[in-house]
Amino acid sequence: MSYNALAGGMLTGKYMEKPAAVDLNEREKVIEQMKNPRGRMDIYGWSTTLYRYRTEAAQEAIREYSKIAKRSGMSLTELALRWNRQRSLVTTTLVGHVNLKQLQESIDYFTKSKPLSDDIMWEIDRVHMKNRLPIFSSNLVGKDWDGEGEIGETIP
Repeated sequence: MSYNALAGGMLTGKYMEKPAAVDLNEREKVIEQMKNPRGRMDIYGWSTTLYRYRTEAAQEAIREYSKIAKRSGMSLTELALRWNRQRSLVTTTLVGHVNLKQLQESIDYFTKSKPLSDDIMWEIDRVHMKNRLPIFSSNLVGKDWDGEGEIGETIP
C-alpha cells in the first residue's frame, strides 16, 4: 500500500510558494496561516509529525517533480497519483481529501489516465534516487549543534 501518496499535501504544490505554517519564521505569520489552513501542513499537530516531507532535501525533490509534471502537461498531484497507480507492487493507494473536488480529481487520475511514459517514469526515478530518505537529509547540521540534527536526532 502506498501510504500518504501526496506527502501530507506537499505533492499538490500548494506549499511551494509559501511554506507550511510551522516553517514560517514569525509568530504572527504562523498564527495567521493557521487561521486559514491550506491543509495538514498548516495545522500545528499534523505538520509537526510530517516533518519528513518538509526537509530541504524533500523540498528540492518536490521542485524537481513539479518541473517534470509541468514539462509533461499535468499537475504535480496528477503526476504523483499516476506514478502510484503505475507502480507494479502498489495494490492500493491511501490518499487524503478535504473536499469532494479533490476526491473527484484523484478518481479521474486513477481511472481515466493512460500510463506515464517510460521516459517520465525514468525522470521521476532519477529524482528519487538522489533523495531516497528525505527525513535523514538536512543541511542544518554541524558541530555547533551540540550533537543534534535538525529534528533533534542524535548524530553519532
